[in-house]
Amino acid sequence: MKTIKLLTIAFLSILILNPALAQDDDDNDKWRKKNLGTRHDFSIDLGINNWLEDGEFPNDENALYAVRPWGSWYVGLNAINDTHVAGPLHLEWGVGVSWYNWKFENEATRLEEGDDIIIFSEAPEEVDAKKSKLTAAYLNASLVPVLKLGNGKRTRRHRWGNFEPFENKGGFRIGAGGYAGYKLASYTKTVVDDRNRDKDHDGFYLNNLRYGVRVQLGFRGVDFFANYDLNEVFVENKGPELNAFSFGVIL
Repeated sequence: MKTIKLLTIAFLSILILNPALAQDDDDNDKWRKKNLGTRHDFSIDLGINNWLEDGEFPNDENALYAVRPWGSWYVGLNAINDTHVAGPLHLEWGVGVSWYNWKFENEATRLEEGDDIIIFSEAPEEVDAKKSKLTAAYLNASLVPVLKLGNGKRTRRHRWGNFEPFENKGGFRIGAGGYAGYKLASYTKTVVDDRNRDKDHDGFYLNNLRYGVRVQLGFRGVDFFANYDLNEVFVENKGPELNAFSFGVIL
């Protein structure tokens, strides 16, 4: 009986959607004109991240929380709206989810949430430590004014799978703006003996909010980004005074 109900719902859905799928070109033209000012796209930020302490890398002091650049990946999945303001000026705004992955230089680094502060310690020498990292995920909103110069077109998919001209990707692009985010989750991951893996899900006194500045630069089909958090990674007086940053390519 349950299967029959599901099939009936699917069949009725097809009947309802079929007239919409059969809209003629005039309807599509009306839809395009209605949405002429703002275009929609999906992008991926892929790069590396690190953090600074008083403007310097903790590596300089051989701190336990010093981060290894290679392997400390930053990933962002973004739903972006592009609003044409005037001339070459555009506003890129939207929401997304991002992940900081801080891979510690010292594989034996361990994190523990104490009563009033985050505690960084080192695993005993007899432990064959292979990997240690801290990961934090955030839900973000961003607004970046962008100047787009030059000519060129690419295509985007809209409602029913048709394609139409989308963005100017043939010239030079530069933009600077801001973002704010809310922490969704955080955990540490350690690997011992290449086999034993352990994850510890906790807050680690990470700030629930993040906010900062974002710079974008592009030429033809290649775009780059750089983010810098203006607020500190850890709650004040609960951990080291660190500001996170990331940079990489926009896919």
